[in-house]
Amino acid sequence: MLQSEISDILKEFNLKVTPIRTTVLNVLVHSDVALSHADITDKIGDESVDKVTLYRTLNTFNEKGLIHKVATEDRNWLYAIMLKSNKIPVSEHDHAHFICNSCEKIFCFPVSQHTQSGIASIKEGFKVLEQEIRLHGICPACQ
Repeated sequence: MLQSEISDILKEFNLKVTPIRTTVLNVLVHSDVALSHADITDKIGDESVDKVTLYRTLNTFNEKGLIHKVATEDRNWLYAIMLKSNKIPVSEHDHAHFICNSCEKIFCFPVSQHTQSGIASIKEGFKVLEQEIRLHGICPACQ
């Protein structure tokens, strides 16, 4: 993805285009798995990046709906973005998470509205506020 496209996404979400935001979004856009704070720091490769600034950037992205947080089995947070073909992120409710039992990487997969509505309406009388679809298995790299 081009730098101008990264800037356009930030603007689309009413975010000021700053070097750290551009860098972090670029890392997330080019990752096919959810990343931890440490993973993102490693991929940036710049030891001068302030940890607090990175956390604030990730929280801002999450609050704006640009990225979403994924809870790991041990209650740590990973961050991911999933882009539609028009390069605009989809809602965190439009996909499932696949967790590899071998490498423990978490991948995002789109799910259809039919699948979501079928899951949300299993029991009558329940009001679903949010849902998460988690799939466990072995990813292609670990097979």
